[in-house]
Formats: sequence, structure tokens, C-alpha cells
Amino acid sequence: MAGLFSTFNTAVKGLNANQTALHTTSHNISNANTEGFSRQRVEMKADNAYNYAGVGQLGTGVKLEGVVRMVDEFVDLQIRQESSTLNQYMAKNDVMGQIEMVFNEPSDSGLNFAMGEMFNAWQELSKNPESLNAKSIVAEKSKTFADTVRHMATQIQELQGDTVAEVQKNVFDLASMTDQLKVVNEQIFNITVKGQSPNDLLDQRDLLLKNMSGITEIKTTFDSWGRASVTVGGKDITDPNAAAKLSAVQEVRYGEDGSATVHVALGGDTANVQPFTMTAEEAKAYTPGSPVFVAEGAAKPELAKITSGALGGKLQALTEIDARIAELDTFARGTAQAVNMLHNPDGKGQDLFTGSGSLDFAVSKDILEDESLVVTGKTGSSAPGDGSRALAIANLRNLKINFSDLSTMDYADGDMLKLKDAPGGMTVEGAYQDVVIKVGISTEHAGNMVQNQEALLAQLSNRRESVSGVSVDEEVTNLIKYQRSFEANSRVISTISEMLDTLINRTGV
Repeated sequence: MAGLFSTFNTAVKGLNANQTALHTTSHNISNANTEGFSRQRVEMKADNAYNYAGVGQLGTGVKLEGVVRMVDEFVDLQIRQESSTLNQYMAKNDVMGQIEMVFNEPSDSGLNFAMGEMFNAWQELSKNPESLNAKSIVAEKSKTFADTVRHMATQIQELQGDTVAEVQKNVFDLASMTDQLKVVNEQIFNITVKGQSPNDLLDQRDLLLKNMSGITEIKTTFDSWGRASVTVGGKDITDPNAAAKLSAVQEVRYGEDGSATVHVALGGDTANVQPFTMTAEEAKAYTPGSPVFVAEGAAKPELAKITSGALGGKLQALTEIDARIAELDTFARGTAQAVNMLHNPDGKGQDLFTGSGSLDFAVSKDILEDESLVVTGKTGSSAPGDGSRALAIANLRNLKINFSDLSTMDYADGDMLKLKDAPGGMTVEGAYQDVVIKVGISTEHAGNMVQNQEALLAQLSNRRESVSGVSVDEEVTNLIKYQRSFEANSRVISTISEMLDTLINRTGV
């Protein structure tokens, strides 16, 4: 029914609506710099009208529909996907950059320089084969070369251990975020089931999803209550009834009896390690850092397929590290075998180099203690000035070696002062440069991908900000708008109050 009290009620609705709008605007301004916050807006509409006899329908003021988040879910999905790719290449680029620093080429302190110095020393020795000083220089330059190889291998191995530790931390962080998401999901449900919109909790949910996507690629689905389910490697890690837990291999130990023990950090927690015993053949599928799912009572962990995110990038970097260590081992063995075959052709003398790979590559202690053991001439020859063997070793820098199959290395026509070139082989310097080039190409590719992804994410972030971001200038404008509306509704109430006072107190009976 139309009347002063009805009009009074309409004005009160206006006051409440604009007060709520002012409160929401203040909330937006307060969180202008809060990560993951989405701008909120009060939605209003005209309240239900009523029929007034002889006039028609009369309005009853404003009605609050609710407070909604301004989001573009498709853009958020794209951001999660591209953030995963960016973090993948950032993680890989970081590790590859460290490998590149280990090789440190070109430089005057790298392995290539040390190798050239060693061959030059042999060249000089061939000119003065009886000089103990020249032999001493050969021994020391060879030692510098071997020390450089060993130091590089040690640094790469340490980097491997550090990367494995980072993988475990990523898995641990992901497990922690998963637990947080489960709590937020429960809070969202408790509010949504009452018919309310948990805007700030939904922002927390989306921020957790974004951070999780930075660790690994995730597939996300939402139920009708707004709860998020996250799948990693084909398994729902947010399922409270999930039997398998994402974990990471810490180390693999092989026994002499053909068995092996795979140690797994459950949930990435290095303080909670579970061993799994299996055959050495089965253990080959697991390497330090491998992400796995561990189910209670399972005989062995299940490998998790992860290719993206920081976790995926570090796993790819570990593959690169394994490949570089293997290539450095092959390089060290091939170089040692070629030099030793010329320095000690009958196997009765003293090898110059010892070791089975790059980690224990070294010059013979006997030669370091007694430089006279450095051979310069033909075996058994005592002819003064014979530097033929020293020259042959110096010329090894031009020999083409099949490093992938060292069994093909042999003497040319039975001449123990010359090794034959292997078809399709590479020189020792060429083999090392090949390793350096692979590192450079991989690092460059990762760096380029980082730049591309950063540009793409910047565009997506701008698109998100245009919808969800808080513009302080716009919010201040809204403050003025809602303030004026509030004041106008207050003026209506004041006017009605005066009219009621006139009607009640000043109208005579």
C-alpha cells in the first residue's frame, strides 16, 4: 500500500544497498595489492512492485542480489596452463645455466684450454725428449687437464643432488598446497550450501590452483558447490579417499646380488623415507628425483608422468645432467684409452691416465712422483733424441675416435706409434665441443621459451586485470557515487520524518 511508511521503507532499502556497496568498494580498495584478489561488485535490482488500485504498479525500492566476483574463468584457466609452462622452462633454464657455468667455455680456464696446453706440452717434449723439465711440464699439464675433468664432473654431480633436493621440495610444497586446498574446499562448501557466495575463499582457491600449476601441470574440475578437484599424473590428489600419495625418489642403491633398494621420500618429506626392495632390472625405471605415487601396502611405487611446471622442468634438467655426465665419462675414457695405448702399447709400462670415468679421472701417481716414467721414444729404444712417441701422443688431438664404441680403437697397420681414424669419429677437442654445444643449445632454447612465456603471461595477466583487477581511481569514483546516493536516500528519510511530524504533531483534531 502506498504511503509515507512505504516510502520510508523504500528509502531504508536504498540506504542499506548503498551502505553495502560502500563497504564492498572499501574492501576492493583495501585489497588493491593483494595477490589473487578479484574485484567484487554489489549487484542490485528493483524490488518486486505491488499493484495500487486505480494507478497500477508502484515500485518498492532496490533489492540486493548479492556480491559477486568479477572473473573470467577462461582467462584464469589459460593463466594456469601458461604459468605451468613458464615455470617449466624457468626451472630448466636455471639448472642449464649452472651447467653452462661449469663448462665455462670459451675461456682461459676451461677444459678446452687445459686440453690444448696438455697436447702442446707433448709437442714440446717431442723436440727435447730427454729433458726432465719438459717431462715434468707434460705431467703437470696432464694433471691440470685431468683435475679439470674431475672437478667438472664433481660440480655436475653436486648440481644433480641439489636438483633432486629441489624436486623433493616441489613435491612437498605441492602436498602442502593440496592440504590447504582441501581445507578451503570444505569452507567453500559450508558457505555455498547456505546459498551464500564465498568470494574471498574462491579467490584463495584460485590462487592455490595457480601456485599448484606453477609446480606441475594440473587438470582441474569444479563441482556445483565450487569445490576444486585436482588431477596430477592421472590421479586425483585432492580426493580424501585417494590411496596413493605423490612422492619423490631420494636414491637408488644396487646390491651385489642383483637386488636394489629404491628409497622414496613420502610426500617429498626427506624425514619420512620408505625403502622398496626390487630387482636391479626393475630399479632401472627409477632415478633420483623421479616423482612416484606410493599406495599403502604396494610392493613398489608407481611412476608419475609429469612433464610441465617447475617439477617437469627440473626433471628435464636431470635428464640433461645425466646425459652430460655420461658424455663426460665417455670423453674421459676415450681420451685416456687413446693416450694410454700410445704411452703404454704393450701394457707392461705405466699408463698416463687412470680411472673408469670422469669422477676418478687422474694422472698416474707413479708418473707424478717420477717424471722419468713419461715415455718419449719407441718402446725399448734407447736412442738419444727419440721423441717419436711424444709426437704421436701430441698428434692425438687430430685423431678421429668413435667415443660411443671404444672397442673400435686400434693401431694403424700394427704400428704402435699410430692409431687409426674411426669412420664417423670425432677428435677429442671436437667431442668436447659437441658436449658444450649441446649445453649451449639447450640453455638457449630454455631461455627463449622463458621470454616467450613471460610475454604471453603478461598479456593474459593484463586481460585478467582488466576484468578482476582493482582500479583505485574507479573505486574512488564509485565511493562518490554511492556516497551521493546514500545522502539522497537519507534526505528522503529526513523529508518523510518532517512530513510525519507535521501529520502527527501539527495537524489539529
